[in-house]
Amino acid sequence: MKNILLGVLGLVVSISSATAGDHEHDAGKISFISNGEMVIDKVTAGDISFTTGELTGLGNVGTSSYAALSQGTVLTVDCTVSALDKDGQSNLYALCSIKDKDGDEFSMENTAVRALGSSGSGKGVLRGVSGKYAEMMGNCVYDTTYMMNDGIFVSVSFDCDMKH
Repeated sequence: MKNILLGVLGLVVSISSATAGDHEHDAGKISFISNGEMVIDKVTAGDISFTTGELTGLGNVGTSSYAALSQGTVLTVDCTVSALDKDGQSNLYALCSIKDKDGDEFSMENTAVRALGSSGSGKGVLRGVSGKYAEMMGNCVYDTTYMMNDGIFVSVSFDCDMKH
């Protein structure tokens, strides 16, 4: 297992995480986009701030060569995000539960080093939780775009290499 700096949703936190198995075999690729609205809460004490947020939205699989997740699949996306701004560095972390119409679920863990609300790229790890996704493993790169008028809206595009 190797340590990776993962990133997503404009949140940042450096974490050590197991990747989707370096010894595993390729199982295809998927690309999907998620869009949602984020509600945030922020606490500041001196030059340190900590932000938490809830992100709820929908995802849509654009292309896929991964058998368990076909092109056109619509997904619900529910994430809890956090960002720590300390010592001049912003660290973001997000954990998401993603489900299809049948209730089958996988998780996505994302991190980045940048300020909350700033667009940019990062890395993520997909892990199966239940149903047809139980054995899912994948490593992703993503790009996040924020729109902040009358709310905080987030659009994230993911490209993932799946393993088995």
